[in-house]
Amino acid sequence: MANHKFAVIADAHVHPLNADFGVRDRNGLCMRSWADTRKSTRVFNESEGAFSAALDRLKEQGFLNVVLLGDYTDDGQRRTTDAVVAMLEEREEQDGFRFFALPGNHDTFGAEQRDHTKMFLDALGQPRSVSSMDGAGEFHDPAMASDPHPVGVMKMAQFGYMPRDGDLLWETPFGSDPSVQARQYICSSADRKVALTFFDASYLVEPVKGIWLLMIDANVFEPTGQGNEVFGSSNAGWNAMLRVKPFIRDWMQDVAERAKANGKTLLTFSHYPMVDPYRDYDCAEETLFGATAMAMRRPTPETSRALCETGIGLHFSGHLHVRRRTEVVHKGQQLQNVAVPSPVAYPPSLAVIEVSSAETRVSDLRFDDHQVDPCLRTGYETEAKAEGEALDNAHHAPSYGAFLWEHCSALVPHRYLPKEWPDSRAKEVLSGSLSQALAWVKPEQTLDLQRDFALLDVVADWYRIRAAGALALEDLPSERFDAYQTLRSHLSSSDSKCERARFWTLFLTRLCDFCDDALQERGDFTLGDAQLRKRCAPEQV
Repeated sequence: MANHKFAVIADAHVHPLNADFGVRDRNGLCMRSWADTRKSTRVFNESEGAFSAALDRLKEQGFLNVVLLGDYTDDGQRRTTDAVVAMLEEREEQDGFRFFALPGNHDTFGAEQRDHTKMFLDALGQPRSVSSMDGAGEFHDPAMASDPHPVGVMKMAQFGYMPRDGDLLWETPFGSDPSVQARQYICSSADRKVALTFFDASYLVEPVKGIWLLMIDANVFEPTGQGNEVFGSSNAGWNAMLRVKPFIRDWMQDVAERAKANGKTLLTFSHYPMVDPYRDYDCAEETLFGATAMAMRRPTPETSRALCETGIGLHFSGHLHVRRRTEVVHKGQQLQNVAVPSPVAYPPSLAVIEVSSAETRVSDLRFDDHQVDPCLRTGYETEAKAEGEALDNAHHAPSYGAFLWEHCSALVPHRYLPKEWPDSRAKEVLSGSLSQALAWVKPEQTLDLQRDFALLDVVADWYRIRAAGALALEDLPSERFDAYQTLRSHLSSSDSKCERARFWTLFLTRLCDFCDDALQERGDFTLGDAQLRKRCAPEQV
């Protein structure tokens, strides 16, 4: 087999700065506010530049076959989707790329149109609302709405959803007919009173000899029982897929068996993880923060085992904006899940795959050195002046990677603490230190830290390492990482009945877990890597 290269970009969330939604900033840009950005797990205005920078880096290194792992648009808006299509067409024509797309939960929202209302900065730095619903915003633009599924998906038809001349194999779970009408399934509400017909966009393609790309539409639109209304797919993922679209699992197993019989290398992709990227098998996050969106989006152990039995072996996921590697072993099968980070969240990175007759190797490709458009800083400065606020540290960052690092810091007081944390614990973060947290865990015993750190920084690091895994170790100040490595012995024997002590014990224990995982997940790995297999917990998953 000749050597083949593929790249995987997850959750690009492209927002075109030249989109004409009726509101522009002083530089003529369609710009979201920093007030919104610091509350969001992804940045908005930098997305188009980051996506282009990622493609430039891939072109330099010869990775021209690119999988778009869902959420390639901001929120599936018609004008945004049209802009993404134009961008991909241009890169294919000028640079020789070929794109293989699959849908995410931000690209389409069900059988009907989804309305959106967004805030954009005007020339004075003031936020102005634009809505697809007449009368719902200061400005009305029907192109702010997202199209129904499959209309929104099939705008991207040329990027994998339909076969191309030269493909050695192309099929769907329903056969070889690529038409929308031939790719329908029926889904019923829980009470069986309402049944709706939906389009499934999954496909299998062999673009080069010997390589099969299994592209799975893992969006689930389950009827609520009220007319055409459906539950959103954001928190459904593979837990719902096995119940609502069981034919996909059967197809996966059939494809895996055929790939093995015919000597094909099978690479499987979907928007949602098949194995918990955080290894939170004891549901620690639910204990700490309750049923957050992140907690609901993780696959259960039962789901992971069922998917492992299909025999696909290797799966790439997005959705959570994290770089993590996890595995499940079950009934003699193993399933490795590569969670691919997003270009619009820390760390700015993507996955690259090199396939040869000897091995399938997966590596990271970072583009931290990308520079943020200086016009964006001008817009943020205008906004800050209008609001009477100081410019955030993120806007003094020397590179895009540093900008996203600081964005994580901004998320702590503006999103995580007010939205997810218990009020009493959030107040402690705002004024406390690591040494104080350790004293709350064990008042009678102190841990000699070489240096103390503000809890705001510790909590930001918790989210950074949780998301970036091994890549965070390349950026984290060594004195902070060294301090975190010493915590476990202080925490292990704590059995306090005090709520505050229990919280900080569990929170800091999870920080230790993330650090251990990061050390173990460093570097490249190959399919079936024994080192990765040693890190899984088959008795738990």
